[in-house]
Amino acid sequence: MNKLKNILGLTILEGLVSTAIVGVGFVAILQMVNYSVQSIDTSGERTKANYLVSMMAEDVIGHKNSIYGIDSMVDKVAISIDGTVSVNNTVSTTAKKFSDHLYSTEYFSGACGSAAGLTATAVGDTEPNSGNKGKDFSPPTSIYVTQHKDGPSNKEEKWSQVLGNSRYLKCRGDRDIKKMKMYKICRWNDTCSTYTDGEINDNGMYIGRIQVNMNDGKKRKFLYFQADFNTRK
Repeated sequence: MNKLKNILGLTILEGLVSTAIVGVGFVAILQMVNYSVQSIDTSGERTKANYLVSMMAEDVIGHKNSIYGIDSMVDKVAISIDGTVSVNNTVSTTAKKFSDHLYSTEYFSGACGSAAGLTATAVGDTEPNSGNKGKDFSPPTSIYVTQHKDGPSNKEEKWSQVLGNSRYLKCRGDRDIKKMKMYKICRWNDTCSTYTDGEINDNGMYIGRIQVNMNDGKKRKFLYFQADFNTRK
């Protein structure tokens, strides 16, 4: 009888203690899994932001000799070394190179793609009882639907479609903005009235600054790059 008493099994108290220990372990594992999923999502968003920022810089550099708003297939366009633009053998005071256009007009996609200039898909609530009122559940349209006569306008249209309305980057708040500002720097006040530097001998050196905010503005991505330059005659 004494021998049988030693092999009767676990008591209720021992079972409860074992269950609590196992439960604590499972809770810790679930928290680690949740943290891993969030980390992977955050890392993916930052990687996409790096690609999109580089895309914008490459678009500006690749089209630095394109004239904003001018159809080069129809009009005869010539650009001198100091950046002066001639259209149909006449010097134009309104025609601008892509970098000059961005210098005078800062690109801004708005908070979560809310800028008035965005040409995004019409928003419609196709699931009224889902708690997502105002969300667009329709399939995304092509980013090349709207075509302009010049390359710079098409690039800005592409940026608006790619960066607007959480199409590629998740928008978590009104502080998630995407914008590009162009700075023109030189040593002569007659060409550069805002930013001057005596070490720069160009008629104008263009430095682009791209900013992308993520996670409701808590994480910000910046890229500075040289977009173009004009040689002083």
